[in-house]
Amino acid sequence: MYYATPNSYNHLYRVYEGTYNQVSQAILEAIKGEAAAIDFYSRLVKEAPNARHKKDILHALEDEKVHLQQFIQLFTTLTGQQPTYQVVQTQYSSYKEGLERAYEDELEAYEDYRNAYLLTQNLAVRDVFFRAMTDEIEHAMRFGFLLSSLS
Repeated sequence: MYYATPNSYNHLYRVYEGTYNQVSQAILEAIKGEAAAIDFYSRLVKEAPNARHKKDILHALEDEKVHLQQFIQLFTTLTGQQPTYQVVQTQYSSYKEGLERAYEDELEAYEDYRNAYLLTQNLAVRDVFFRAMTDEIEHAMRFGFLLSSLS
């Protein structure tokens, strides 16, 4: 027969509650990041110098839209609330600087999503972060290629 002491139960509850809060916060940060990326790439694509650049930026933009919807759905499912956030506009002064910023942002998002993926064993949460994580590294590779083609 197993007995749970009040202290062990409270400890397990605090661990779960702490993880839940971390995961919820990670999802909200992902929502903010995806919304900012959508705004950013919507502006950057208008400056693309050729069809190849436009195609790759649009590819990333469409993926970010999917990620945003998935993260919003996940947040709503986990918390029972709609997320509240403001879109922070990414600033850049030239197309090349925009590509550099996009490259760096994608690498940062990859790392953030990897860390969030490791926070939980919940497969639904992990699946959304895994999809976004793999897409972000692909976007970084595309932006790196576009940058190298400008030189």
